[in-house]
Amino acid sequence: MGKRVAVAQVVGPENIAKKIQQQFIASPPTDDGRELDLVDSETLQPKSPIRLVAATDEESSDVALASVARREGYDYLLRGEVLPERTHGTRPADPDKLTISWRLTAIDEHSASGGKPVVVERRAAVKRYPDLALITDPEDQMVAAAVRESYRLLAPSLDHETVSLAAPVLTLGKSDVLRGNEAARRGDWQQAAKFWTKAAEEHPMQAAATHNLALAAAASQDFSRAKQLARKAVRQFPLPMYQRTSVWIERAQRQYHEAFNLPDPPEGWFVTRR
Repeated sequence: MGKRVAVAQVVGPENIAKKIQQQFIASPPTDDGRELDLVDSETLQPKSPIRLVAATDEESSDVALASVARREGYDYLLRGEVLPERTHGTRPADPDKLTISWRLTAIDEHSASGGKPVVVERRAAVKRYPDLALITDPEDQMVAAAVRESYRLLAPSLDHETVSLAAPVLTLGKSDVLRGNEAARRGDWQQAAKFWTKAAEEHPMQAAATHNLALAAAASQDFSRAKQLARKAVRQFPLPMYQRTSVWIERAQRQYHEAFNLPDPPEGWFVTRR
């Protein structure tokens, strides 16, 4: 059974925020290992004797919503906000760019919570999802692409066009690396990381385990650790694949920092430039 998620009202410009929420709930992934059961949190409220107190003008209290979602058997509470595009100097904001900030709260205290920005550029999105060219409205193209990208927060998937899991070259620790790879393909990154950590600790030159741990760290937005692991994998075994992953992780970190207007990381940038 897939994860059960209560989706709170997406805030931001009303027209586009409403489109994102409706599409997000209407068409969740159903393929094996990525199934999602999504529900509008508003539909849970009438069933509850708890009165949901407004935390702000636009959103209900997380504590109250989490209480309702827990009683109804949901695993997570998800909130989204459409962020306004910032101008850069005299250059106007890009109308073909859409940024959403998601906050995922685990109902079970033993599960992981986290946040993630989704940044969509319309032309790049149409290249990645060619069927979007059939949608005539540019805003609707960006909304459709943003919804597809947003599912990755809840239903992890491997993007073979960008980065792939490494297969072990060395025999020592091979079985644990392969078990971790299989868990990751099922979307269970937590279990995958346990296998890869075991292989890396018991066999320090098992570069595939180190490389894949870098991907797991990036998936949880721990980009500084991800970069450290990726660079270690390159030192262990300088395969072009590991070098590409190092670049990919830093690009993902830069996108994260720019989406939330964060300062440069303490370790700086190693392989990319503004």
